[in-house]
Order: sequence, then C-alpha cells, then structure tokens
Amino acid sequence: MGNGQGQDRFNFASDILGGRILSRLKTVDQYFILYLFALIIAFISINLSVENTQMQMRRNQKELKNLKADYTAKAARLQYLSKRNEVETRLIEQGSRLSKPKDPAKAVKLIERY
Repeated sequence: MGNGQGQDRFNFASDILGGRILSRLKTVDQYFILYLFALIIAFISINLSVENTQMQMRRNQKELKNLKADYTAKAARLQYLSKRNEVETRLIEQGSRLSKPKDPAKAVKLIERY
C-alpha cells in the first residue's frame, strides 16, 4: 500500500526532466520527439536568459566605472574651485565688490553663568 502510492505520485522535476512521464504514457514513441524538442527549447531559453543577464551586468559595470571616473573628476574640480585664492580670482573676474577683511577675526570668549 505504501509502495504503490509512492510510484503514483507526480514529482514535476524528476518526472519531466528524468523522462518518467514518457513511461507513464502508453504511446512513448509518439511523444518522445516532442519531449526532446521541449527540453531543447527550454535549455536554449534558459541559456539565452543567462547570457542576456550577463551582458546587462557587463554594461552596468562599464557604466559604473564611467560614472565613478566622472564623479572623481568633478570632485577634484570642485575642491580646486573652493580654494580661497580661486574664489578670490573668480570674484574679481565677475566684478564683485567683495574684498578681504582688513581686520582679522577675533575669538570671542563666553563666560558661563551659574
């Protein structure tokens, strides 16, 4: 009773991929070619899907590399432009009336009150 039920159960992976489904059908010769054709189509589809995924990953890696180089160049340019001398030069070029302070900044000491 226990052995008979184990053989009658349908296990998708082992029955389809292992070919046991053909032995359950009465006309094995007619469906064998269709079975092989379906397996080949599935195999080709899976391989194409994997290949497309790998190509997309390579494209993304190249794009990330380009974006990282672009980011590094922009960060270096921003650091250069934020230097004090460069800021002064750009202000003069634009006709700004801002100038350096004549008296340096003084430290302010706060007294704590209790």
